Amino acid sequence: MHPSVQAEKKPDHIAMIMARSGETVTYGELEARSNQGAQLFRALGLKRGDGIAMFMENNRHFMEIYWAAQRSGLYLTPISSRLTAGEVAYIVRDCGAKVFISSTEKGDVAEKVVADLPDVAACYSVNGTVPGFRSYEEAIAAQPAERIADESGGDVMLYSSGTTGRPKGVRRN
Repeated sequence: MHPSVQAEKKPDHIAMIMARSGETVTYGELEARSNQGAQLFRALGLKRGDGIAMFMENNRHFMEIYWAAQRSGLYLTPISSRLTAGEVAYIVRDCGAKVFISSTEKGDVAEKVVADLPDVAACYSVNGTVPGFRSYEEAIAAQPAERIADESGGDVMLYSSGTTGRPKGVRRN
């Protein structure tokens, strides 16, 4: 269910609990932060059908970014946090991502990936800083928490394990 539905009815109810840290996020917080993310993506010039790639372990930002992409009409490519820099770079290039977002926990790999991504317009990090990346939290803090004017449904672009060679992306329409 779209978080906006729950945010309207129960903004203070918990939407998710992070198992490792115990951190909680309410529906109201998820709604506001995903709206701010969507606003950021529009400010960067992303339009319906464009792609972003996300490389991180499980953390609160994953769902915020997922819903920001979803409401912006973007394709989100989640990348396994267990891949090597070469594998991550291949997927980011192959999916045509215009934005690459990583966590600081994966920063050592992400930093290597950036040098190999000439077509990515912006790189952001969550939960701290990664050299060559801007802070996602600071970027969305400067954005309004209202819905974007042209909200439309996005989708995910998932990659196979690549048993016959390189991983293959599946873009749903």
